[in-house]
Amino acid sequence: MRHVIAHTAVYVIATLLVGGAAAFGTVRSRQLVIVDEAMLLSRHEPATAHEFEWGDLGAYGYARNCANCHSPDGTGWDQYPPLRPIAVTFPAEAARAYLIDLHLYGLSSARWRAPMPRMHHVTDAELAAILNHVVVRFGGADAAGDRLFQPADIAARRGQGIGPRDVDRRRPAP
Repeated sequence: MRHVIAHTAVYVIATLLVGGAAAFGTVRSRQLVIVDEAMLLSRHEPATAHEFEWGDLGAYGYARNCANCHSPDGTGWDQYPPLRPIAVTFPAEAARAYLIDLHLYGLSSARWRAPMPRMHHVTDAELAAILNHVVVRFGGADAAGDRLFQPADIAARRGQGIGPRDVDRRRPAP
């Protein structure tokens, strides 16, 4: 009798392990999303232009998307440019458009050995927050006084169909 119970327990455990592995494999192969990004970002989406809470989202987005190349302190390294010179160009309207295009469409330039990849996968709210983080932290912009980026600014620049070389040609003179 003990052998029957032991064998049954082994078969039940083996069945649960195989079933769990199959379920895990199915979830991974379908790349099911457990947390909806829209739900996660909804607390950062502004109800009005003045309510956009970009601080935490910008720091998180910079760490996740930018710091690997431009370094956590924005100094860059080797083929990746530093972010400090942004302070000179930020206030100009053409420079604001260039910064958005640079992230949405990427950059391929003779000045740098490594091209910047497109960041079109980043939502409007997160990209606005990242740009605000960069211009305030590394560019010396005043978070209270300067006109910072809003998600609507990003949305207005999407869908232009330009490429990384086009972005380089649009670069405003310092």
